[in-house]
Amino acid sequence: MSNTRRAGVGGIIVDLGRAIGTFFGLAWLCFVVGIVLARATGTSMAAVPLPAELVTFGVLAVAFVGTSWLVDGGYERLGADPSGGATFAWLAVLFVPLAFFPARFALGFLVGEPGVLDALFVLTATLFAGWLAFYGGLERLALVPDDFLRVAVFAVALGSIPVAAVLLADIGWLTTDLAAATVAAGVQGAACWFGFRTDVL
Repeated sequence: MSNTRRAGVGGIIVDLGRAIGTFFGLAWLCFVVGIVLARATGTSMAAVPLPAELVTFGVLAVAFVGTSWLVDGGYERLGADPSGGATFAWLAVLFVPLAFFPARFALGFLVGEPGVLDALFVLTATLFAGWLAFYGGLERLALVPDDFLRVAVFAVALGSIPVAAVLLADIGWLTTDLAAATVAAGVQGAACWFGFRTDVL
């Protein structure tokens, strides 16, 4: 009897964790879609004829309804992994954007338009995180979420070197757009090389 009860409690905790992860993931997705639409239409939050509190409530309401549908068979209808909600939340909000922020800087130095690039970067990171978490991307790439955290750590560590060179040694040529983009791309490549190799850290 006690084993059955423990199994039941464990199942409830697992389901609750999945639901919470799904809720936060959907709330983040709504936020990202809002950013992309705002950038695409040139609209700012100040121009929205609704109180910020009402917008926040609407986002949370959409996330709640979406979570209810997903955990009640929606994942199966979409062919997605029901256990991927929490993984998606961590990957989309933190791990993937932090791991690839040097690439965002490299594009920014070459292309400009920071607002549009930021929106596209966050949207791309979110879609990539969704594929990783819900559609077997992690398994196909033989990765785990912590690998992206490791890439982020290496990106910060390696990126601090050229930043220190500019701030402390006053190396002016590193501040040109082409040089800065090249360095940022190199930092991104090195961070991925070291971060995705399990024998390094």
